Amino acid sequence: MNYLMKITNIILSFLILLIIGCKKPDQVHNTSLEKYWSGLDSSGFSLYLGAAIEKSKVFTKHITADLETEEVLSDHKVDAADDPAIWINKENTGNSLILGTNKKGGVHVYDLEGNELQFIRAGCINNIDLRDNFSYKGKDVVLVAGSNCTLNTIALFYIDKEKNRLSGTILNIKSDITLVYGICMYKSEVSGKFYVFINGEKGEVEQWEINSVNGEIEAEVVRNFFVSSRPEGMVADDENGILFIGVEEEGVLKVRAEPENEFKTLWVNGSNPDNRTFISADIEGLAYFRVNDKTYLLISSQGNFSYAIFEISDTDKYITSFTIVDDKIDGAEETDGLEIYDGYINEEFPNGMLVVHDGYNFVGDSLQRQNFKYVRLEKVESLINNN
Repeated sequence: MNYLMKITNIILSFLILLIIGCKKPDQVHNTSLEKYWSGLDSSGFSLYLGAAIEKSKVFTKHITADLETEEVLSDHKVDAADDPAIWINKENTGNSLILGTNKKGGVHVYDLEGNELQFIRAGCINNIDLRDNFSYKGKDVVLVAGSNCTLNTIALFYIDKEKNRLSGTILNIKSDITLVYGICMYKSEVSGKFYVFINGEKGEVEQWEINSVNGEIEAEVVRNFFVSSRPEGMVADDENGILFIGVEEEGVLKVRAEPENEFKTLWVNGSNPDNRTFISADIEGLAYFRVNDKTYLLISSQGNFSYAIFEISDTDKYITSFTIVDDKIDGAEETDGLEIYDGYINEEFPNGMLVVHDGYNFVGDSLQRQNFKYVRLEKVESLINNN
């Protein structure tokens, strides 16, 4: 959030607390967060947090996380983690990797049980995405792109599929965006080309074509456009050639992903500024997935600690929202990035998995450094099937 937006949210939060008599919520499903919030003073932050907790109480559908990663490397109680990416090792799905960004230093690499395997120091990496089957120096690799807010670049890495390891930075591509922020990748089913979309705080979006020629990476801007205000979360549906862009204070845009297409303002129906009920700014992480041959979009609604599901079609429609609550491990709140894989992984995740950033990671009542939560995808699918 920029400064003006923060002030606006503080005022709105204060009014909400006045309306409810400045009482703590009667019931909060994530009890550790309630205790944490109750110990804060009446600062703008605590008012915002209290209002978000109160707004989350309207939701009646709740699921729980199944596993969690080790904490990210940062100072205690610092907002460091942000966005995950999932790579499924098709040769041995048990060796699949989860990448998680750290805005204080780089990229964490986790296994399917949440154990940290690597930490790649690369500067402030905000968002991250990947695409398989990229040819680099004679090898078939997984190309990984991250928004580097230290250098204002697109940072490129790769996963060596034989060694099951993430490389260090292989190239930093300088962006003309004022301050890089969100990122995603797109692989065209029309041309087979690889693209990176990157956006910035002033609404800029660049589309870069990425090639490997004689072992060297070549990158070229093939499209620029602006959205109405600050975006961040993006995801591309390669099969249908659609880019989804989360405009934080407004809604989610649908954009044709091929570079020759002109940008047009087209909102996902039900997410747009004048027609949304269950989304509360900021709009953050986006992920698409398929259930029973239908395409769905999952949106992190950071202002009420929830996740909204939309069916994506010619008309689109809002399906339902849910929260991730405490169980054997704590739930997830104030989620930035998220990602979904919608296929078999292993016995633990037979239908796939949802990975979300957790802004308030607790062990018991003790607030820890941030981490990422893993959720069996069938829990999300059941909300759709039983809606």
